Parts: sequence; structure tokens; C-alpha cells
Amino acid sequence: MLQRANHVNARRIVFLCFILLSLFSCGPKDVYEGVYRVEGGYPANYSMAQIELKEKGMGIWRVHDDEAPFRWDVKDSEIWLSTKLGGIIIGKIQRGFIEITLPGPKTISFKRDI
Repeated sequence: MLQRANHVNARRIVFLCFILLSLFSCGPKDVYEGVYRVEGGYPANYSMAQIELKEKGMGIWRVHDDEAPFRWDVKDSEIWLSTKLGGIIIGKIQRGFIEITLPGPKTISFKRDI
């Protein structure tokens, strides 16, 4: 009987650890949802760029009339944008800004619209 009680307690501990890990590893994504526009003086091809982070991890990158859909996820203080072609763009999230380094190297800052 004692062995069964220990087994039940072990299951409870594992379940509790799983719940705690789930709660603390993922932040609420809806905090980041919204439209982010380029901030600062960039060349014309970047100045009209915007990123829209939608619910359920979906998003759209817009430049003029072009749109590119992507999936997004937040890991620590980084945002990961996954394109349909398999590319991943990693940006840094800082107080209402997303900073993305593009090949070249060019860094673009997007400010959240409020």
C-alpha cells in the first residue's frame, strides 16, 4: 500500500512540475498583438514597412502594396517570424519596439501603434 501512495505522489509532483513549467515558459502572446510601423529615417523602400501580429501566431509583413504572411512566436525577449518558405527572422522586443536585423546588415526598428 505504501508503494502505491508513493507512486501517486510521484505522479502529482510530475504533473505539478509540468503545469508550472507551462505557465512560466510561455508568456501571453496577446500582449504583443498589434500593428508595428517603421520608426526613424529609413530609405523609401523601408519607410512604409509595417508588421501586423495577429492572434493565434499569424502575422503579415507589409511594404507598400506587397504582403508576406508569416507565423510568429515569442521566446524570452525575442520574436521569431517564420515565413512560408521556411526562413526565420529573429527580432528583439523592447518596450513597444521590435528591432529586426536584415541581411546586409540593416537593422530596422518597428514601433507599436497605439
